[in-house]
Amino acid sequence: MLKCSDFAKHALQLTLYPKQAEILDEFFQPGMSHAVWALGRRSGKTLMAAIACIYMCFVLEEEFRKRVRKGERWYVVTIANSQDQARIALNNIRQLIIESPFAQEIVRETADIIEISNNCVFKAIPTSGRAARGLACAGAVFDELAFANEGDANNGGRGIYDALSPAIAQFGGKGRILELSSPWLTDGIFYQHFKEASSGRFPFMQAVNLPTWEMNPSISQEFLDTERQRDPEKFKVEYGAQFASNLSALVASDVVDACIDDRRAALPPRPQFQGAYVLALDPARGGVGRDDYTACIVHFENGTLVVDKFHSFVADFEINGRMEVNINAVEDWIKEQHRLYIFDTIVMDQFNSAGTIQTLATDLPITELTWTVSSKMKAFSKMRELFNAGQINLYRHEKAIMQLKNLTVIYKPSGQWTVTGGKATGIDDLAFAMAGAILAASKDDDIAWIESLIS
Repeated sequence: MLKCSDFAKHALQLTLYPKQAEILDEFFQPGMSHAVWALGRRSGKTLMAAIACIYMCFVLEEEFRKRVRKGERWYVVTIANSQDQARIALNNIRQLIIESPFAQEIVRETADIIEISNNCVFKAIPTSGRAARGLACAGAVFDELAFANEGDANNGGRGIYDALSPAIAQFGGKGRILELSSPWLTDGIFYQHFKEASSGRFPFMQAVNLPTWEMNPSISQEFLDTERQRDPEKFKVEYGAQFASNLSALVASDVVDACIDDRRAALPPRPQFQGAYVLALDPARGGVGRDDYTACIVHFENGTLVVDKFHSFVADFEINGRMEVNINAVEDWIKEQHRLYIFDTIVMDQFNSAGTIQTLATDLPITELTWTVSSKMKAFSKMRELFNAGQINLYRHEKAIMQLKNLTVIYKPSGQWTVTGGKATGIDDLAFAMAGAILAASKDDDIAWIESLIS
């Protein structure tokens, strides 16, 4: 039988990298029916999946047509976490066919299907849908399954997998299931199947776990070094193809220590930076919980973020028998600091600060900040990037340093993550004030790469 890599070369006019060819050829060996590819970003796995689908349609068609009634349609489906993503995978197939001699075999197409003259139908399905039920499904490609919600019997990654498995079983050992994803957490259906495939107990399962640079030798070392420097932990997962624990430190303790300048204390305002300073406040009333009402002043100097000053407000104002922060005193302090520093921006978390924002917004450059999953990812990604690059200058503020070292990333199955103060203390007010200041001080082009990661 024609090897998949030879089919790609001669029929689709595609030259694969050695590892790509090797993996595809192994997947279509006799007795193989289920592949789990945990590969780094830019490995070419999307292209490989499209080639596999087209190979099933045109090379394996005789085997598949034996398993359906005469004239019955049989399906090769692409499954992703949304209908739009599934359509992107389908469009990759469409483009390869259109640019090949098989273009004339297309008899009908919509945004969600491509029907071929041999009764093969490529179909795009989201993990949240039920459209897979009842299909004569000869092949299924699950795109980025590591990031799919688990769901139940009716939807989600596990639900759609359970729905398609009996349909593929109709084709005996000739049907194919392909799961491909950048690795993510060490739980969920993708990791479960990867462990099963890696165990060697199931000879019909193929497990592949390779970093980007082994799959794609054209990727430059300079690019890889830059990405590693920006975020070493993220690099291990996204390009090194390592599965992640659901908890990890945002910044290593020794990295924080390397950014501490013991030659200085908090810095006074300097005229040359007036108009460039940023003030961020993390409000708390004090006395209610463990958090303090905190502030952080920063500015950029020759590409380095200089932390000028941390400040904590004392809960010395009694209300109904409990001590809280005097908000009038906070507002007076903000006004005085602005007179001294002349802030470009004053960032205030909307929580517990609506009255202060209303009071000060007329005369001061107030920006409201709501901490969401997305804004946390942006702010703390930039913080981690700057720390790892050695582009933060801190003074020794023991409480702030402790909080920075205790910041813990909690990864979510969706691919998003959030940050807390960690199990040790749970306190993170100074660290969050600094993160808010970093987000405001960083220009849009500084965080463009972050936007691309979380969009």
